Order: sequence, then C-alpha cells, then structure tokens
Amino acid sequence: MKNYLFLLLVLFLNSCSKNPPAIPNPANAPDVSAVPADFEQKIVIENFTQTTCGQCPKASLILDSLIRFNPDRVYGASIHISDVLADTLSNSIFTGQNYYDSLFNSSGIYPSGMVNRVGTSVSDFSPDQWASKVFTSMGRTPSCGIAIEAKDIHDNKLSLTVHVGFSAALAGDYRIHTYLMEDNVYSNNPSYDQLNDFSINGSTPDTLLSLYNLDDTIHLYHHNNVLRRVVSPGGFTGTPIPQSAMVSGNDYVINFEVDISGINLEYGSILVFVDKYALSPYGHWIENVQSVPLGESKDWN
Repeated sequence: MKNYLFLLLVLFLNSCSKNPPAIPNPANAPDVSAVPADFEQKIVIENFTQTTCGQCPKASLILDSLIRFNPDRVYGASIHISDVLADTLSNSIFTGQNYYDSLFNSSGIYPSGMVNRVGTSVSDFSPDQWASKVFTSMGRTPSCGIAIEAKDIHDNKLSLTVHVGFSAALAGDYRIHTYLMEDNVYSNNPSYDQLNDFSINGSTPDTLLSLYNLDDTIHLYHHNNVLRRVVSPGGFTGTPIPQSAMVSGNDYVINFEVDISGINLEYGSILVFVDKYALSPYGHWIENVQSVPLGESKDWN
C-alpha cells in the first residue's frame, strides 16, 4: 500500500513540473483569416465632382450621410474633374480626359455618381437616386470578398497586399481596382475653395441645408473621400483576375508597392473593389468593396 501511495505522489509531482500547454497569443494571429463561406455586400459610390460646381456640395452631404449611417458598408470615392484635386494620371492618353468621367459620365453632368457602377441610364447617376440604390444594392449576395494588408509603410512607400476570396465561382472579366484615398483635404490656396449654389447668396439658396449659412464660395472647404491616385497595377482599367482563380474557397493575392507621398497618413486610406469589366458604361457592376486606413489591415467582413 505504501509503495502504491509513493507511486501516486511521484506521478503527481511530475505532472506539476511540466509546463502547461501554450495558449495562442491573439496578437500573433494573421491579419487575414481563411476565406469564409459567405461575404457581406459592401458598396462604393463614385462621385464625379468639381470645386467649380456649385451644386456639388449637396451631393457631398448626401455621400457623407450615407457613409455615416452605414458604417463599414458604404464608401465614397469623389473623382475630381478639371480642378486642383483631379488625378491627372487617370487621364486618357488619347483624349486627355479623365478615363472614368468620359466612360461613365459622358454627358458631363456634375454632380453625378454611380452606386457600385450599376445603372441603365444617365438618370441613374443622379445623387437623388443614391439612397434608394444603396438600399437595393445591400440586398445582393456577393460571390467574393476583399481583405487588405496595408500596415507596411516605409519612406513614403506602402507595401500593399490585396486578397480576393471567393464563396462561389465567377465567370467573365473581373478586375481589381485600387484607389489611394484621402479625407479632410483643405488649403489656404483659393484653388481649393468650393462653389456653393445653396448659400443665401447662391443661385439656388436652400434654407433646409447647412450650406445655406455658408458663403457662396467656401474658403477652407474640407474635401472628403478624395480619390488621390489610381494605384492598381493594371492602371485605371483595373487588374484582371485569372479565370482559374475565381473558384469557391480560393484566396487570390496580389502584392505591390504604392507611392503615398503627399498623403496625410492620418486621413489616408486604400479602397479596393472588384469590377465586372465591360466596354459599355451600363455593362459594369462592382461585385464587392473594401477599405482600410493607411497603416492598418482589414479582414474579410
């Protein structure tokens, strides 16, 4: 009996001396998890605007409201045309005009914009239609999602990794678009001033808008959701996804470097979306969208 008790004591002491099993540190978990079974539908509104467009501040208010009331579901990309905030690198070498503006907004109406690039006529791009179209678009079930790793910043260079994961197979020409974005852009330079038709002295004053009590030319106007540069490796037409990669469960990854010089890191971000490419402006649609602040990473949903 004594030998039996002695053996139990030895076994107990040995078990106490062993290290407990290691508990994984959440901080060591990868930024991007495995491809999930389904994805949340996210939305981007591409807003064609100008500092010299007095009707454009109202569209910016609508865009900001939709973003604020649908956090992490709705994003904006204000594409400035022929002003100091325009991304001239997106101009076509053949026409000298902004590629997106000439394709989607050929009528030259400002403000004008697309909700996930879905539309059948010019009237679909009116800011008055954005709210209803956002509501409709949120009901879709996307076949892909996006995750972004944007932490690695050195010497005004961002080493960017974009993941596109698939919950179902897709067929056709789908392309990855990547925008370098910036909020809160303003300057003492009068070129950054914004015309405002809705002020008390404007051409279409509107007492219901906060713009009514502002000047008809707003100095130190804060421009949000500004598309600073198109940084897709494939240029402004996007980076094609191989057909073989668009299968359920696959994580298609691209890595590239982005020049972020001149961007305020506090207000900079990366916006990525997958577009169904078409030659016609009414043949496109955006399958899904994702955005992440500079210096951070964002998982799938």
